[in-house]
Amino acid sequence: MKKTPRDRTPRLKPVKQIELSEKNIKIRWILIAVLLIIALVAFGIGIHAFFSTEPGWQQVTVSEKAPNCSYDFVLMYDFTDYGGSASAVNRKITAMYTEQTQKAYQLFSTDDVETKLHNLYYLNNHLNETVQIDPVLYDALALIVEYNSRYPYLAPVYTEYDRIFISDNDLDASLYDPAYNPELAAYIAEAAAFANDPQMIQLQILGGNKVRLEVSREYLDFIEENGIETVFDFGWMRNAFVADYIADSLRAEGFTHGYIASYDGFTRNLDERGKPFSFNLFHRQGQDILIPAKIDYDRPMSIVFLRNYPMGESDRWHYYAYADGSIASTYLAPTDGKSKSATENMVAYSQNLGCAEVLLRMAPLYINDTMDMQMISALEQDQIYTIWYEGTNLHYNDPKLSPALLPVEQGYSYTLAPEK
Repeated sequence: MKKTPRDRTPRLKPVKQIELSEKNIKIRWILIAVLLIIALVAFGIGIHAFFSTEPGWQQVTVSEKAPNCSYDFVLMYDFTDYGGSASAVNRKITAMYTEQTQKAYQLFSTDDVETKLHNLYYLNNHLNETVQIDPVLYDALALIVEYNSRYPYLAPVYTEYDRIFISDNDLDASLYDPAYNPELAAYIAEAAAFANDPQMIQLQILGGNKVRLEVSREYLDFIEENGIETVFDFGWMRNAFVADYIADSLRAEGFTHGYIASYDGFTRNLDERGKPFSFNLFHRQGQDILIPAKIDYDRPMSIVFLRNYPMGESDRWHYYAYADGSIASTYLAPTDGKSKSATENMVAYSQNLGCAEVLLRMAPLYINDTMDMQMISALEQDQIYTIWYEGTNLHYNDPKLSPALLPVEQGYSYTLAPEK
């Protein structure tokens, strides 16, 4: 029997244990406390509203314990304007949120969940067959095809990286990291080549909520030889689509006095009342994660925040930080299956598009070896604006925006870019 990549044992380089710097230890502990409260609970969005003395802002939680994806999200809603009917509205939104997070969990799962819905698991197990699916999943898949995104086809590569992220130590992580394992790197390059080739695998959108995941005979042989179970998965992109589904469902029912945000950087704010909100612009310096700036806004917004470093325990599923400071992340390039980022973190936002479309436009820019200013300009033409750091200088390209520097760390500046 041919050994699969998970069975292979590489030659390992000795792991060095490096002591963390004690510099600014007081500031670091303060920031850790701030991040635990703000980044992991409020997710850096709606900070003004979340801590406002104005009554009515509440976190909406699911009302049932059935499997759902609510653990990835915070839904905040302001019930102030509903007066005496606030409790009834709260109950309706809670029921909707419960149903939506359960359905999203089922639809986007690549595991065998007990459901009558034809989900991603069903699609992966009915290759080269026409499958009728739920309209929510159909719309998400149609967006993938519309933007010609190849990231979901990297599912076999994501499986290998998942083994890195759940590792307990550097030795175990390096077994599954192509950066340390040449044999595994060769396998991942081959798998990525299949994933990136529309002749090898391609999703067909057929109308009437029908799709077909077409896979070539050559790729089918590779799948069987290597024991691959999943060839298409939204992976790290899933929560962008789920946030849009929940936000659009709420808006369709007239519930727009709130926002939903995921721990991994996808936020949909629906509030049209002109209320002030803010979004923190994080920046990593060595072992420290700072908040040197923020942006203020007062209108509906879709915000995507991508970063190549972990900020909390939930990030364990997307990152692994080695003792030498290097970090493996889930942001993989379809061309070679390697973890890449053009900059440490980037924010993109739009008033007109949902999180999924912002992400699909932004991902090729961020998951790259270098910054592409032409891509940034192309996004700007469609009113998708970006913010990123270069050292201690913050670049932004929204002419209406003026980031407010916070007194957390001295020495930061900001520049309107790209220069024209």
